[in-house]
Amino acid sequence: MTPWSAAALLGLAAVVALVGLPGTADALKMPSYITACKKDDPNLNDCVVKAGRAAIPHFINGDRKYKIPNLNPLTVYDFRVTQGTRSVGLKIHMKEAQVFGLPEMEFQSAKVDLKGKHIEWNLFGKTVEIGGIYNVTGNVLILPITGTGPANITLKNCKFNYTFDFDLYKRADGRDYMKVVSSNLSFDTTRVYVRLENLFNGDKLLGENMNRFINENWREVTQEIGPTIADAVAEVFKSILTNISDLVPWEYAYV
Repeated sequence: MTPWSAAALLGLAAVVALVGLPGTADALKMPSYITACKKDDPNLNDCVVKAGRAAIPHFINGDRKYKIPNLNPLTVYDFRVTQGTRSVGLKIHMKEAQVFGLPEMEFQSAKVDLKGKHIEWNLFGKTVEIGGIYNVTGNVLILPITGTGPANITLKNCKFNYTFDFDLYKRADGRDYMKVVSSNLSFDTTRVYVRLENLFNGDKLLGENMNRFINENWREVTQEIGPTIADAVAEVFKSILTNISDLVPWEYAYV
């Protein structure tokens, strides 16, 4: 696993929709601002973290050559969360969401098993904020909810654990490239603040009561929709990682 991949994805744990970056068939070498780790380094995990942290400032404004989007903020398209069944459930949709706080996230630790083709990253974000125009229908816990308007979701002290398994495949150019075959993400947070404007067609009394209910029961709400969000986040990590690894052959990942 390349340390620059970890750095590029450092701020994407709060994202809950595919970014959809285009791939390319042209092979690229490692960016000049990335210090590659040695695959036989006994302290490989520490090297990956150190290199990733050093590369973060170079990714804040994106890197068109390596298909890295702007992270300050990151614009996420077509964010969808669905929880429950057709008759009883919750559906949230945001066509465009802006995610703030990603450049400040900390890449805390890594576990790299090259022989087993398994990677684990642990990330921390003190504050991650998501804003955009939402559409929501369904039920929050036991209460019905509906509305369309501006939304703000703020997460405090977020801990993210992302794991994935990969394989190598040979392309027409004769080089090996990495492919993510499975992935999983879990997260925890000490507090979530939610503000949904214009709920219930602008009924201020119902809207304020629903916002109060959500914030008073933020942990239960997070537990209810958390697994769906985590699955969407994992897909984002996989999407970005796949596009990056499609550019740089495996042979350039280490020295």
